[in-house]
Amino acid sequence: MDEVLRAADRTQTQDQIASYDHLLAALDLLEEPLALVIDDVQLAGSGLADGIVGILTGSAPPALRLVLSGRDHSSLRLEKLRYGDGLKEFRTSDLAFTLPEAMELAANLAPSAEVDVEAVWRAADGWPVALHAGFVGPSVYKEQERASGGVTPGRAFTEYIAEEVLGQLEPSLADFVLRATTCDWLEHELAIALSGVQSGGFLLQECIRKGLFIEEKDVHGDGPVYQWQALFAAQCREILEERNRVLAEHLHRVAARFYQDCDVTESVSQALQGREPQQAVTSLVAHWLDYLLRNGLSSLEQLCLDLPAPWSDHAGVLLIRSICRALSGDAPSAVDLAHRSFTGLSALESARRRRFELYVDLLGLMPNDGSFDVYGNSGRTPADPQAAGRQPTALHSSRPLRGGPGFGDQEEEPLTLLASPTADAADQDHQVVADEVIITSEIALAYVLAGDFVAADERVVEAINGADELGWRPDGQMPCLWLAQGISSYWINDLEAARAHLDKVLPAGGRETSIDKLCAVYRVLVDCARGEPAQIPDTAHVLTSLRDTGLHGPSWSALSTMANAKIAEAEGDMTGALAIVKPLEDRENPALVDALLAELLRRGGKFTEALNRTKAVTERQRDSYTGTSLALTEALLASKDGDMSAAHERVEYAVALAEPQHIIRPFAERRDELAGLLMQHAVWGTAHEAFVAAQLKENTHSDNLTTFLYWRLTERELEVLAYMRSMMTAADIGKALFISVNTVKTHQRSIYRKLGAASRRDVLKIAAARGII
Repeated sequence: MDEVLRAADRTQTQDQIASYDHLLAALDLLEEPLALVIDDVQLAGSGLADGIVGILTGSAPPALRLVLSGRDHSSLRLEKLRYGDGLKEFRTSDLAFTLPEAMELAANLAPSAEVDVEAVWRAADGWPVALHAGFVGPSVYKEQERASGGVTPGRAFTEYIAEEVLGQLEPSLADFVLRATTCDWLEHELAIALSGVQSGGFLLQECIRKGLFIEEKDVHGDGPVYQWQALFAAQCREILEERNRVLAEHLHRVAARFYQDCDVTESVSQALQGREPQQAVTSLVAHWLDYLLRNGLSSLEQLCLDLPAPWSDHAGVLLIRSICRALSGDAPSAVDLAHRSFTGLSALESARRRRFELYVDLLGLMPNDGSFDVYGNSGRTPADPQAAGRQPTALHSSRPLRGGPGFGDQEEEPLTLLASPTADAADQDHQVVADEVIITSEIALAYVLAGDFVAADERVVEAINGADELGWRPDGQMPCLWLAQGISSYWINDLEAARAHLDKVLPAGGRETSIDKLCAVYRVLVDCARGEPAQIPDTAHVLTSLRDTGLHGPSWSALSTMANAKIAEAEGDMTGALAIVKPLEDRENPALVDALLAELLRRGGKFTEALNRTKAVTERQRDSYTGTSLALTEALLASKDGDMSAAHERVEYAVALAEPQHIIRPFAERRDELAGLLMQHAVWGTAHEAFVAAQLKENTHSDNLTTFLYWRLTERELEVLAYMRSMMTAADIGKALFISVNTVKTHQRSIYRKLGAASRRDVLKIAAARGII
């Protein structure tokens, strides 16, 4: 080959084609393989395909091994090779470091540094340069709210992204990337909105072709959905904020408006980052129930409190807080907040105002002093004179909040919605009842999400009665109603009823909603609890068919992840389940997710991690079912560590939460492990003996209840036992208790039998061990 190259006529070197021919002729003479490595091929730009590299990829002899390394070679025509045997491609996932490789890298780069290697590896998705920055950078990964893994590297890595990645792109594409990474998730419409140009969709596809830290996740419904690598997106946001903070905030507001009607959580988050609290309030007031579905009652109320002034005192926000307080059982605060909101209620859009008025009325929050009526006239007569004399129908009258003082002391005027002057009175009455039925079913679901199943059941009955009056088929028109019943049936451990109720939600048809998503999650929980492997694949398909972005938004990812882990656990793959939930261990999750996660980690032997997740949920965030589940996990962890005092305290807390709402599922799920602890707890002492006994009776071990009953000493036996701790004889004890010696001995024999003791010393030892004395 060397001879051929030397023999080439140098006068032809200006002839590019002739030069290529001579090179190919020389390569044809190769007798042994030759590797030609070309690095940073992205620097060649669009001319790559027409140069020597393009010629070699299409015409090189078999002995040539051409190795191209770079971020982009999209201009090369590789399709023929790609579908034959001549091409081997290594993409981002192939080049990503595994956890063992990351640990080895950390040991070599920073052997003495205290670095959470696994956290860095998860945040970087194995990205080698990001791992390197995290291990040796001036600032190892720190907490950052927007980064998916909860960590982000130091300044050097940000500069690397700016110079080595963005700096090597065409200016228009680099600008698009900085704008489009405002959100971790992206769709074509959002890409266009953020870029500000109609070519935004084309630029998005250019990022895909270049493999530029973005991945197509799903194709469903109205088009594909894309996800940026979270760490890369976080760095791009930081770069844009430094270069042009005004533009960065504007783009957050654009994203907030895009998500306003499809993902309230993302919309509010983007609006607050864009310093646009008014937009956050607009989205929250319109879709607060959706936020409750996604994040829980405590998070909803806390968000209202965290809004900056004066938006925290917006009429709609005050009403949301009032509803939260009512659902939590704090009637005085609920009434006070409702009254504070009334002065500004008329400023709300009319349809939104009427819905709030219905909620206020049906929750019993109307003032009794005549200062406000549901017509929005603040103490004046109704706008429709005919409406004033109309009689209430069906659900038409105000209802006191269950158990709340100060509600319903006086009879309220019937609620009448504003209607057009030409509307027939009968049609108006029908519409009023229909609206009240829908709102009542929503209130039932809200009560369930707040953990008050008893109040929810009352509202379910009201809604069904109203639907019957209207002639509705509720299964197709009230998904909130069936979801409420499905969730409560799951937690009271009526799994057959739960599945039947949930099956009525998803076929409701039409546009997917957050109700569909939460229903899919609970269908997973129900099917896993029922232990029917044949149904789990279908349930898993329903879950994955609902998108994790766009209509449902990123705020569903934690629930979806947890549901997938439950499927893996039900299939016997505990290792896989733990791997699935690993990203959730360092994040802020909804209380339901943390309750399920803590127990999964405990069963998987990750006791420290399980305890950390229980600590992540405050007492205020714990409703009846998540609080019961978390407390039982805490009790079993304490028992494992030998801290029986803490274990019994947590069990008592759990049964105190569970009994009023008839919550059984957390006990049933842990039945075998809880059996011994519950028996000990019964002897230890509980204010809920009947409930504890019922749980023991359900245990598969037939002698548990009998043993439990043997342990229960009568009041007189406890008195005798107390005296047995002294040196007193049976006669002495009889004199002290004013009973005969034979009666004392009868009690002593009963004590021996119940405690399984053979002597007085054994009695005292066993009684002390079991906390009786």
